[in-house]
Order: sequence, then C-alpha cells, then structure tokens
Amino acid sequence: MNTAAPARPARSIRLRLTLWYAGTILVLLLAATLVARTLVRTSLEREFARSMSSSTAIVQGFFRVEIAEYRQIGPTLDHIAGELVIPDRHIEFLTPDGAVHKPNAFARLVPQQPLAPPLRERLVPLNPDLAPGWRIRLAASAEPLVRQQRQIDRWALLAIPLAFGLALLAGWVLTGRTLQPVSAMADAADRITADAQGRLPIAVPDDELGRLGLRFNALLDRLDAALGHQRRFLADAAHELRTPIARARGIGELALAAPAGAADDRAALEQTRAELETMSRLADELLELARADATAAPPRLEPLFLDDVVADATSAFEALARTRGIRLLVEVPDEVPIRGEAITLSRLIGILVDNAIRYSHAGGTVTVRAGNAPARLEVIDDGIGIPPDERARLFERFFRGAEARRLVPGGSGLGLAIAASIAKRHGARIAFDEPPRVGGAPAPSTPRGTRVVVDFPTG
Repeated sequence: MNTAAPARPARSIRLRLTLWYAGTILVLLLAATLVARTLVRTSLEREFARSMSSSTAIVQGFFRVEIAEYRQIGPTLDHIAGELVIPDRHIEFLTPDGAVHKPNAFARLVPQQPLAPPLRERLVPLNPDLAPGWRIRLAASAEPLVRQQRQIDRWALLAIPLAFGLALLAGWVLTGRTLQPVSAMADAADRITADAQGRLPIAVPDDELGRLGLRFNALLDRLDAALGHQRRFLADAAHELRTPIARARGIGELALAAPAGAADDRAALEQTRAELETMSRLADELLELARADATAAPPRLEPLFLDDVVADATSAFEALARTRGIRLLVEVPDEVPIRGEAITLSRLIGILVDNAIRYSHAGGTVTVRAGNAPARLEVIDDGIGIPPDERARLFERFFRGAEARRLVPGGSGLGLAIAASIAKRHGARIAFDEPPRVGGAPAPSTPRGTRVVVDFPTG
C-alpha cells in the first residue's frame, strides 16, 4: 500500500527571509561574543598575572632595602611580614630547605585575613645574591577575576537573546517593506483579465523586482499581441469560409428551385464540388498554419541536397504549367547541401511555384533555380508582378493584392504565410523582389515579374 508523505506546511517568503536574516545576525553575534569573551578573559588573566608579578617585585625590593638595615635574613623577613600588607595577597617565605619561615608573632601588626577562593600561587626567588635559596610564595585570591568573567558572561547571555529578538523584528519590518512591491504585483496579477488586459506596477525599474515586473509586462504584451493576432486570424478565417459556403448554399437553393433536369443538376453539382474543394483547401491551409503556430519543438533538420528537393517538388507542376501554357525551367547546376526537412521544403517550393504559374500569363516562363555560396532558392516569373507598396504585406495571412484577386478570385491568401513559416523553421530568409532587367533596361511603369529568394543558413 502506497502512502503519500504528509505535505509540509508552506512558509511565506517574508517569514523565511526574516528567519534567515535573524539567524545570520545570531551566528554573527555568537561568533563576535565568543571572540570578545576570549579576548577579555585573556586580558584579565594577563592583568592578574601582571599584578602578582608586581606584588612579588615589591617584596623583593622591600627586602633589598631592609636587609641593609637588619643585616640578617630572619629579622628582615620578620620586619617585612609585619610591615608589608598587600590586599588579597598572602606572602610566605620559604627557606632553602623548603620549610616555611614563621615570623615572630609580635612582629605582625595587622593580622592576615583569609583569602576568598579560588586561589592562585606564584613562587619566585627572594634574592639570589643576598638570600641564596630563599623563595617567595605569593598566594592571591582570583575571586575578583572570576567575578568579572561571570559578569561578562551574564551580559552576553542577556544581550544575545535581546539582539536576536530585535533582529527578528527588524527583519520582519524590512522584508515587509522590501516585498511590498511583490504584494502589489500579486494584487495586480489577480486583476489581469483573460484577454491580458492590465499590467504589473513597477516601483523601481532598475532593481531585481523591477526587472522581473518589466519582463512579465513584456510577456503580457506579447500575449496580448498573440491574442489579437489569433482574433484577427479567426475573424479572417470565418470571413474566408463564409464566402464559399454562401456560394455553395446559393447554388443548392437555385438547383432546388429550378425544374429537375439532368444538365442543370450536373452543373450545380460541379459548382458545388468546386466550392467544396475551395473550402477543403482553405481548411487544410488553416490547419497547417494552426499546427505551425502550436509547434514549440525545434525542427528535426537533416543533411540533404536542395537541388534534389527542387527537382522532385517541381516535377508535380509540369502538367499544370503545360495546361496554362507556361514554360517551367529548373536550373540546378550544382549540388546544394543544406540541413532541412524534405517534406516541408517541398511544400515551400510547391507554394512558390504554384503562385508563379497561377499569376503568369500564357507564354510566360517560370524559372526555379538552386545555387551555392550561399545556399539559395530562387523562383522567378514574368507574370503580373507585385507593386512595391504591397510587398511588405505579402506574408500576412489572408492578404492578397488587388491584381492577384482580379486574376485568381478563388485564392485564400494563406500560401505565402505558410511558406514564411516553413522558412522560419529552417532559419532561412525569404524575400520578394523584381527580377533583374537585362542590359540595364529602364523600369516599366507597372511591375512586371516577380523574384522570390530564399537564403538558407550556412553550416
């Protein structure tokens, strides 16, 4: 039996940032306190050791002065024990054999007070020249030192929790102010409608959140443009489909209203079939464009020869060219290696050749050429041509020039859009131009002929 792990409760970014901030402050405080405590304790220990050294130095100096007067070590030490009193210090003198010298009881003027534990001792020579073998044993109370160290520890134990609490409060306030633009963006995102209306507010465009908001707004702009493009596409598709449907319906109604007759019925069926073929072709083109728009995966380009694809694709149009009285020439003198999809490239070539044949007059010539350096496909005709002001819109869906609509009324205006989509998938550049004039002939008053160039990427 499979058991799902319990879901962990989600924590807000503000809480996580606050905990990270306060945790960092706590770690820094602990490290700083540990270093400061070590330095202070070391300083106090050093000062305590220095004070003990000073006390023994005082006894040694006092002994050098008093020995000159008393001449003997014992009386001198008795005098020192009675006269020299150092607070929190007990002084004893050890004989050369290690025994404690006991001074005369009447010599001590001030009785010694007991020392508070803990005790520290220091053993140094009394005077190697004047009292060989004699030593001073100094006992000192370390209670003031321990008391200062404990006071430092108590202050640290109080300061660290207080600082941690202040860090939590400051982190909560600061992260709240920092994340306020995020909350404003979230509220604005909730108000954005399905048609991408509305944008995120940008408080500071130059910081990280501002750049994120700008990129998100740019994404919304692209989404808005895509939605608008889709609406126009659907509207144009509905408009284009409405015309052949209306014609087919009108033909059917006329056929039903007229008296039954074999010839009339056959003519009506022929017209209906023609309209259905138009709708079918339009539906296929719409489906192809929809698939191209929906395809996000990169194309699977394989090594192939463009000249072979051109030869195979143009052979299917030889019958159409002969029917219309058009001469179809294919010029592929060399092998043209490229990377591409043979099926879609055949579709691209077919669209360009079909347009060249349809928009050329009887007796005209359509030339399909493939060459190297760079890899290029050219389709040249001497047909009706394209006015310069219409060339920029040739790849728009459903767009057809005025002369093209007059010559071929049944076109859909989707072929070149499909060709542009195929070229884009191959990383190729497609453009229209007038065919070159022979011998520098002047340009005609009206456009004549069209040259389509598709340049493929190298490598």
